[in-house]
Amino acid sequence: MDYSKFVDAVLQNDTEELDSLVPVISSVLMKFLRVRVGADYHDAQDCAQNTLLLTIEKIKEDKLNNPEAIIYYLFTTAKNDYLKMINRNKESNYEEVPDSHKVEGDQLNNLLDEERQSILKKCMNALKPDFRSYISYWFENPGDEAVVVADHFGISVSNAWTKKHRILKLLKECCEKKLAL
Repeated sequence: MDYSKFVDAVLQNDTEELDSLVPVISSVLMKFLRVRVGADYHDAQDCAQNTLLLTIEKIKEDKLNNPEAIIYYLFTTAKNDYLKMINRNKESNYEEVPDSHKVEGDQLNNLLDEERQSILKKCMNALKPDFRSYISYWFENPGDEAVVVADHFGISVSNAWTKKHRILKLLKECCEKKLAL
């Protein structure tokens, strides 16, 4: 199926075409969720519907750069929506914190973490602006797949991976130097 037809139908507000495409795409998303992440039928149905609504919004706001890769965006969004739903359902309310969740304070580790974060921030600021923007996107969207990142930056998937690993290597070297001081 040519999923770019879906993008065109949304942009042109072609309700006839949307009426024929939405059930097909919804079915594909539901099968993906049921097979790949083990969602039950109703959860898959909810997530597929949410995904379509979010995607239509993104298309209307012109926030999707590559309509040919829309299926990857749909899969990633559906999976993330399902995982968020599962995490929300796992949350429990307690009047008191259970013993299994109590953690003793560890000020030394907190101080070390703050120092590492400070060093990482300095190393990030030392990067070229386009590298900083690129790796910041990955840090802010750790669940995004390479296809989505590549689409966002208008580059190939292999280029997205290569660029990410080069920048991470630069950051690692910088942090190691600063921690050694």
